[in-house]
Amino acid sequence: RRIRFTCGGDKIDYPGEVSTKTCDLVTVKVLINSTLSTLFARFMVGDLKDFYLGTPMDRYEYMRIPVWAIPDFIMHHYNLHDMVEDGFVCVEIRKGMYGLPQAGRIANDRLTKFLEPHGYVPMDITPGLWKHKTRPIQFALVVDDFGVKYTNREDAEHLMATLALQYTVTKDWDGTRYCGLTLDWDYEARTCAISMPGYIERVLQ
Repeated sequence: RRIRFTCGGDKIDYPGEVSTKTCDLVTVKVLINSTLSTLFARFMVGDLKDFYLGTPMDRYEYMRIPVWAIPDFIMHHYNLHDMVEDGFVCVEIRKGMYGLPQAGRIANDRLTKFLEPHGYVPMDITPGLWKHKTRPIQFALVVDDFGVKYTNREDAEHLMATLALQYTVTKDWDGTRYCGLTLDWDYEARTCAISMPGYIERVLQ
């Protein structure tokens, strides 16, 4: 069991830009078709852990947490009882957090700035679609999920190794799941069956 604590994003007054250009499902499907149509191309998926939570913020935010929402063992472990004021503990938020309207933007800006010296840049026209300046590799980026089309495995390994310099990366070299889609690749027949197992059952429930 786990709990994800979130900020009250509707209470945040952030003066900067908060929207982020992200890849849509049409672009993902076009990239899948491009993979099937390109000789020797393959598709893999990479995922960044704590993409939002690990991003430092230049402008800190502040939040009050009601004591009733904090388990006793956490109150004791972090010696929070002396910090209680009118039934609340006040905290300073220094890194991205769920609920902050700017969290996605600053995480994406940090990623873009980090990847550019390594040759990876977003396409000018298609949001969420990236390429390398010299290597024949492209990827779709949806938040922290990379759907990667490559013809040389060395290029994909270069991307994953580059990301690992700053992030914790998980890899699926079979490319079986991306953006909630289950992908069944047949590179010989040049087909990819796309499905969402259990989707209808969950909707009905």
